[in-house]
Amino acid sequence: MYIIKDLDFAIQKRKILDNINLEIKPNCFLSIVGPNGCGKSTLIKTINRNLDIQKGKITLNEKDIETYNDKQLALKRSVLNQSFFFPYSFKAIEIVEMGLYAYDLSQKEKKEILNYIIEKLDINPLKDKDYQSLSGGEKQKIQFARVVVQLYASKEKQKYLFLDEPTLNLDIYYQYKILDLTKELQEELNIGVCAILHDINQAYLYSDKIAMMKEGEIRYFGDTNEILTHDNIFDIFKVESEFVYSKKLKKDILITIS
Repeated sequence: MYIIKDLDFAIQKRKILDNINLEIKPNCFLSIVGPNGCGKSTLIKTINRNLDIQKGKITLNEKDIETYNDKQLALKRSVLNQSFFFPYSFKAIEIVEMGLYAYDLSQKEKKEILNYIIEKLDINPLKDKDYQSLSGGEKQKIQFARVVVQLYASKEKQKYLFLDEPTLNLDIYYQYKILDLTKELQEELNIGVCAILHDINQAYLYSDKIAMMKEGEIRYFGDTNEILTHDNIFDIFKVESEFVYSKKLKKDILITIS
């Protein structure tokens, strides 16, 4: 389990994160929601050591996160950042295969894993294309495949997937395809998911727990049904909301309006 305790982060004396306390558990889908600039991406970057811990402590399985080397962390968690840049020309399949760099696998084992994920994500038409020639949405699909491959190959009992706006640039069909697969991985492989989502209806549909952030603070945290309420949504986003039961979908959906 990840435990984030008393975490602060500032840039030129301006607080970006203010006294963050959070737990990320195995087999749990945690969504982080909040307005732009509230510190969501900074939080994920700090948890994953893309940014230095200025104040506070982060532990993974009761061990200080700073004591893990990069390979040890790669076996335990995978990260999809909001942006990614490769200066050289690679085939899309080669980008996906980068998710296996920490593993000592035969070519046969690599091929079996890659073929499975490619089929699962329906990205076979992209695999042999030059990554640089892909659209933003296509690149997002390939990057998601890379982080999924990384976790799928791991033999760790507890694994974690961090997603910073995983549905960015994607059409509606593929947004739900990625979230469906993430939920499937969570339950089948005991994965702890921590995802930044902008669509709070998607957060409502997929999350077990939600952290609602504003001005660098976690204002509300807990079970989705208890935390994602009309009053809390208005406090965080300043929009009106209502939960409506859909007879066709046989579930509640969240509607928002300014």
